[in-house]
Amino acid sequence: MPLCLPTYVVIDASSSMKEHEAVLNATLARLHYNLATNPRVSEFARVCVVAFSTDVHVVVPMSDMEQVPAMPEVICGGRTEYGKTFDRVRECIQQDVSNLKAQHFEVLRPAIFFLTDGGPTDAHWQESFRKIVDRDWPRHPHVIAYGFGAAKRDVLEKVATKALFIADGSDTESALSGAITGLLNTLIASSAAGTMNIPTNVNGFTYVPVTEEFVD
Repeated sequence: MPLCLPTYVVIDASSSMKEHEAVLNATLARLHYNLATNPRVSEFARVCVVAFSTDVHVVVPMSDMEQVPAMPEVICGGRTEYGKTFDRVRECIQQDVSNLKAQHFEVLRPAIFFLTDGGPTDAHWQESFRKIVDRDWPRHPHVIAYGFGAAKRDVLEKVATKALFIADGSDTESALSGAITGLLNTLIASSAAGTMNIPTNVNGFTYVPVTEEFVD
């Protein structure tokens, strides 16, 4: 059976990202183009794109990007609700893994790429987070986090279970580009290896090792 890595690109689309909306959409379009024109990677890494703010929107459901004509536009605005986001992504994982297995894929552990420029505005988000990374849930994902702008390192250290990248002072728009490039490089390396493989050299970011308890 062919290998498949269910990949979730979960990106902050709150009010603080409004002034960077055009760059955000251009960056997502670049992600789409690079995957759609690399059949080996797009076959291996099926991708779901989720934008979160006060509400959570599945911008692109789990797809082979080669089959997606174009990336829909993301509109920024609202609060930074982590809890709702993790709840929604957990629902997606549950359904997506079942669908991929029905298509006769050998499904690897899902991966969430979490990109944010701020801290959570909901006080009880950690309860939802604990559910999605609960080791007793067979489909619990890896979480690779990218923080830039006003993102809080101490918060993201609680979110990242596989790797954490903190912007080294570059502006938000450069950081967005660097994060997506890092994400793409991870998918390319993982496709070649047939397992999760995360290059730690990401332009504009400092790699932060995650706490030992989360390492497989």
